[in-house]
Amino acid sequence: MYRLDQSVTWASPHTFEEDMAFVDKTGKRRLEITRDGRMTVLASYAWDGCTPKFCVLDVVIGVADGVVDSRTGRPKTYYASLIHDALYQYLDDGLPLTRHEADRCFLLLMNRTEFFWRYLYFVAVRLFGSLFRRVAELKRKRRGTRTPLGISLAGGAQILVP
Repeated sequence: MYRLDQSVTWASPHTFEEDMAFVDKTGKRRLEITRDGRMTVLASYAWDGCTPKFCVLDVVIGVADGVVDSRTGRPKTYYASLIHDALYQYLDDGLPLTRHEADRCFLLLMNRTEFFWRYLYFVAVRLFGSLFRRVAELKRKRRGTRTPLGISLAGGAQILVP
């Protein structure tokens, strides 16, 4: 559904012991996290918004991403689903967050846009997130890898205000 044209950074409330990067099964870096909690999803990352979704005859059917937020020009769950999907992708690859903490990030970002259904969506990811994560892992067939950050590839990342 979505693909980033530029890197997106969120100043999360978390802190970490070290800077880290996460690469996908092809070796492409997708996520960077710094000690101070900045989480950057790198340009060209693709995700489906809020899950589940499927396409039938060029019509997307599934969980709605919300109306367009007048401040961002994006659906209200756009950034929440972006960060959440990236975090879920690397939960088993050395991401120093639990699934519950990743889900809380989802809720915090939906709070920013005042998405009406945010608590329902949060409960849904708490109940079904593990299942959808396992299905996604079966599709990927291989896990990603955590590496030291080294030099950031973010370039001119968009900064989201917490």
